[in-house]
Amino acid sequence: MLEGMAQTITAPAEVDERQPPTELFRHLRSTPRGLRSREAARRLTVYGPNELFRHQTRDWLRQLVAQFTQPLAVLLMVAAALAWAGHSPALAAAVVAVILLNAGFAFVQERQAERAVEALAAYLPLTARVMRDGALVEAPGRELVPGDVIEIAEGDRICADARLIDGSVAVDLSTLNGESLPAIRAADTEHVPGPLLEARELVFSGTSCTAGQARAVVTHTGMRTEIGRIAALSQRGQTEPSPLERQVRRATWIIAAVAVTAGVAFLPIGVLAGLGWAAAITFSIGLIVANVPEGLLPTITLALAAGVRGSPGPARW
Repeated sequence: MLEGMAQTITAPAEVDERQPPTELFRHLRSTPRGLRSREAARRLTVYGPNELFRHQTRDWLRQLVAQFTQPLAVLLMVAAALAWAGHSPALAAAVVAVILLNAGFAFVQERQAERAVEALAAYLPLTARVMRDGALVEAPGRELVPGDVIEIAEGDRICADARLIDGSVAVDLSTLNGESLPAIRAADTEHVPGPLLEARELVFSGTSCTAGQARAVVTHTGMRTEIGRIAALSQRGQTEPSPLERQVRRATWIIAAVAVTAGVAFLPIGVLAGLGWAAAITFSIGLIVANVPEGLLPTITLALAAGVRGSPGPARW
């Protein structure tokens, strides 16, 4: 039954929101008077609620353990063990302290990142003024579907991506691009090629109207909106290693190979130089530990955290 419904309604991903209103209405199978309640309910079944969804998160204990299984953390633990074996307890304790502090800090940062979807969802209003059965009514924002006609006025938060069909408004886009100045959006604006967020005929979910009044036809809802794509990217980053993580993993193996090679190479040299096996082994261990960058792991974590806190907002193109 759902398959039959899906075939009668154009998928939101296929909608060209920049086309003229008459063509957009035909594409969405809607009219300036909006949808009938029965049709809106049917589309809600097909498209799902207009909400941001969060993927199931990992157990906190697994997240904490994962901080100690990263290649660089493992290398530091090996360095701490070698320092202890080489009768350098102070160095071993310092390295262990670095590992624990970094693991705790990274764990807190990861838990905060998981709450990013809830933070984005807070920008979506609970209700919206929408045309249903030819009349303007107030409906739950989660029930909006592509093809709905909504009214936007000063002070409103917009709860779906939409194309203006009448009027003009000033919109605060700072939740999407970090810009503090309102952007003017108008229904009669000619389409100009460029970034989607700069399209003067479009408004976006999660933004707010600071002046004016207009009506718009909904083109995308839920996770298919621009703010939904940002939410999806924030969750994808928790499961897929970033290019930086892959580079750090590669650098870790190189550092480990260089450190071990240097330590092993010095062992016979030390013995031949008359240091004795005990002294040569101790010196080799010290050489291996010295080649491990104990400060690299916390430096990367702190740099990433500072970058995230300093970012004005996620830019979308």
